[in-house]
Amino acid sequence: MSWGAFETRFHSWSRGPALAVIAALLALLAMACWSPASAPAPKVRTTQAQHSDLQLYRDIITRVRAGDNYYAATADELRKGNYPLKPFFTFRLPTHATLYAAFGERVMVALFWLLSGALMVAWWIRLRAVLPGPLLAATLVLIAGGLGGLLQPQTGLFHESWAALLLALMIALYRPERIWPAVLAGGAALMIRELALPMILAMGGLALLEKRWREAAAWTGVVALLAVYLALHAHWVGQVVLPDDPPSPGWSSMLGPQFALKSIAKVTFGIRLPAALASALLILSLFGWASVREGWALRAAILLAGYGSMIALLARTDTFYWALIAAPLSFAGLVFLPKAFADLTKAIRHIPHEGASA
Repeated sequence: MSWGAFETRFHSWSRGPALAVIAALLALLAMACWSPASAPAPKVRTTQAQHSDLQLYRDIITRVRAGDNYYAATADELRKGNYPLKPFFTFRLPTHATLYAAFGERVMVALFWLLSGALMVAWWIRLRAVLPGPLLAATLVLIAGGLGGLLQPQTGLFHESWAALLLALMIALYRPERIWPAVLAGGAALMIRELALPMILAMGGLALLEKRWREAAAWTGVVALLAVYLALHAHWVGQVVLPDDPPSPGWSSMLGPQFALKSIAKVTFGIRLPAALASALLILSLFGWASVREGWALRAAILLAGYGSMIALLARTDTFYWALIAAPLSFAGLVFLPKAFADLTKAIRHIPHEGASA
């Protein structure tokens, strides 16, 4: 059976490296599955006196829709909910609230679902030439499973949900010969949630490494636009913050990889699976993406590994929803495992590939 018209990184490997990869994968799986219940549990608020973040965002949108200034309204609501107001990025960028206030939550939910559908179509177009029908169908099912937590109407109130869809769409749309659809999708993600910046920097960095100067300039322009936006944002925040407003407790909790895996599972269909199984599938999916020798797969692997690491190192238990950014593609890499394992098996058994010399 054909497992797809793509090449894995293990094609024509020798036995030693193949065995080392299998050993490393088994070690990662053991780490992910060992006592997952001992990892901290994601939670929606730091204290019972604090509103949920969803309610905070909804209250801010309601006030902006009523005509209040975004920054004054946000400062008031942060104080009411016992949230920190320092540094300036404790205030979300106003893009999301302004759009919700202008169009209303029902329209934005409909747009969110339409964007989710566009994401599915974009990945179908991207993969139809490299995957056989059954695996292509499985990919769409797995992407739908990753989107499961995002498609609840209230989840769109999380800024990360929109960034997640747009970054996954950016990777699906990316073509070296036609970069602008991907640049626009990535730029939109960045203007909604600055947490998209690491992935945009990765896109620019890969363009530099591959000596595509025009593309690198485009990503640099997107980052420069964000820098201007953030400077204005910081200025406007400074107008409403008071000297005695509380600072953030910081983002260096070091909660570890199991917390990251648990967080991603919580915002996908993985929440319905045993914790150890969900963690193992997430590790295997990342391995699947990383196994494919294609630019789109590399970018998906960077997104999943990068944001997983960010959650493990920096997130607090009440900022678990950063995991939404990794959600859409979190399980789809499983479809690349059959060919990856087939190539590893051939390497271990010294079976030549077609076209290779005996």
